[in-house]
Amino acid sequence: MATDDHKWCSEYLGSARPYQDGVRDADVRLVESFSYDDGRGRCYRFSDLDGHCLVWFTKKALDVPIGQTYRASFVIKSHRDFNGVRENITKNFRILAIHK
Repeated sequence: MATDDHKWCSEYLGSARPYQDGVRDADVRLVESFSYDDGRGRCYRFSDLDGHCLVWFTKKALDVPIGQTYRASFVIKSHRDFNGVRENITKNFRILAIHK
């Protein structure tokens, strides 16, 4: 996954065990596609208002422009450090509203 010049928070968001659910406003920072064994996948990287990095891996192709802010619900599945960024890996990610 490519990095960007965004100032990311140096803390993880919540706990991965037990799974923590949340609703946050977050803007799209990165959209990448990659190959799965059985087709194409997508990685969406969001930043909440506090700079936490939320990552969602899915096979869904969404039209989400970089910089657009959404209200989203999700469950934190795990944490990882990737290219110096503390990522909160999510599951059950749903976009609830678009901020204009």
